[in-house]
Amino acid sequence: MKTFFRIAITLIACAAWLTGHAMEDVPDGLPDHIVGDVGIAVYTSNLHIGTEGMQSFALPYAFADYKRAFIRIDQVGIKTVKIGYGYLELVGKINLDNYKVKSPFNGNSINRSDPIPLGIGTFQETPIGGFFLNAYQDVGKSKGALYEFSYFAELETIKKIVLYPQLGIERQSSQYANYYYGISPGESILTGYNAYTAPATNNLIAGLMIEIPVIDNWYVNIYGKRKWMGSGINSSPVMNRSFQDNVLMAVAYRFK
Repeated sequence: MKTFFRIAITLIACAAWLTGHAMEDVPDGLPDHIVGDVGIAVYTSNLHIGTEGMQSFALPYAFADYKRAFIRIDQVGIKTVKIGYGYLELVGKINLDNYKVKSPFNGNSINRSDPIPLGIGTFQETPIGGFFLNAYQDVGKSKGALYEFSYFAELETIKKIVLYPQLGIERQSSQYANYYYGISPGESILTGYNAYTAPATNNLIAGLMIEIPVIDNWYVNIYGKRKWMGSGINSSPVMNRSFQDNVLMAVAYRFK
């Protein structure tokens, strides 16, 4: 989780430099205490890259706000000025995936460094659902750009179980996509894959969050997401499926 702490420290430093009192000035509508879900989760993903299969691990879980700071599962950030139904945010994305590429031909591996996406965005919590819009620059090895747009609806069902269907799109710049899915001539010799240069690519996303009340302020949250990779990534020889899956199950306490 070194990436998590690097992103958090960088964002807090940037916010302090921009506002001079970002963590002290709490406008109306922002909580002066922790509000939201905090707990532990099992994260599982399958990126369908090379012969690497499913990976699972347990980590802290949070979807919560404190003053201007927030954590939203795989995002951490600072709220700045008010815009619309939300704020302009300084945001970083926490990488929960392993981009190790293992060859099926000779067992050799290529290890990609974790991305460190930092940028700006907004979460617009409107009467018709939540809209997330983020633009990142990877300050890690790829030096590429990552753009995300997602919409979450909210549907309450029986016994106060709430469903949050998700639709979204992600765009990876050519630098970003090529770092994680491309194969250089040297890597081609090492692994037996054909050399490949990945272009900028759009990926479609669909997901579902299920919120289940357990007792008092305790909840179980289950979130599954599928990402259909665009042709620029699917044409890479390291891909063995046209999609990637992420699932988490969390037990969390809700602070109010």
